[in-house]
Amino acid sequence: MYTLAHAALLIFGFVSLALVGQWVVNRFIKKEELEQHHSAGEAMMGVVGTLFAVLLGFMIASAMDRYNDARMHDEQEASNVASIFRVARGLSDVDRPRLRQICRQYVDDVIEKEWPLMEERVKINHGWKTYQELWEATVAVVPENDRQSNLQQGLIASMQSLGEHRRARILLAQTTMQPALWLIVGLGAVIVIVLSYIFASEFPRIQGAMTTLVATAMALNIWLLSAYSNPYSGELKIKPTMFLLLKESVMPVPDTASRYLHDAKEASK
Repeated sequence: MYTLAHAALLIFGFVSLALVGQWVVNRFIKKEELEQHHSAGEAMMGVVGTLFAVLLGFMIASAMDRYNDARMHDEQEASNVASIFRVARGLSDVDRPRLRQICRQYVDDVIEKEWPLMEERVKINHGWKTYQELWEATVAVVPENDRQSNLQQGLIASMQSLGEHRRARILLAQTTMQPALWLIVGLGAVIVIVLSYIFASEFPRIQGAMTTLVATAMALNIWLLSAYSNPYSGELKIKPTMFLLLKESVMPVPDTASRYLHDAKEASK
């Protein structure tokens, strides 16, 4: 329920049920009887409507925070991969190409294999192998001097951060709202719409238009809650923008040693 087609279907369903309910009420209950309950209905509508609005607002805000957290974890994970890739240039001729090649493979796995699985909320197994290889290559670095020893410490710190953000990304991709919460949201929306039937109007078309607007607003808010609750699916899905940027702009560089290291060796002679 997180694509535009789902939004249109949800609006159609809410509006149809709301209008049918209004027709039933107007057909079998006299306008005079409804007017006798206007004051009580207005008080109940104020309480229930406010409670539901606050509840729905907090749920949407929480879903938006979760959505932004997912985006942040993706960016930080990609940033750590970039740091490992760049720092590896200062390592030996054995460790440098090995680490960089695994970084390229990791990025490819995330873009081509993990992201489609996250969109379907399928358990991810493949990428963990490349992640483990990247860890093994990092801890297997043999420093040749104090400079490379410091670089290795930076690589380990980046790997630790990468692992934390990776786990958070996968967890957020596989979790969603509990069915009980959806039941509460659905029942709350129905109750608010039903309470609006008490306010009968002498102009059925105008009342129908207002009922349509109320039902449409309910449907759009529920769709927004669903869309933000699934950060890697639907119209608002997060794309692997940072990983694509790494693949296209950072990782095509050759795996040669930094020219400044060569200049430093020449100067020391």
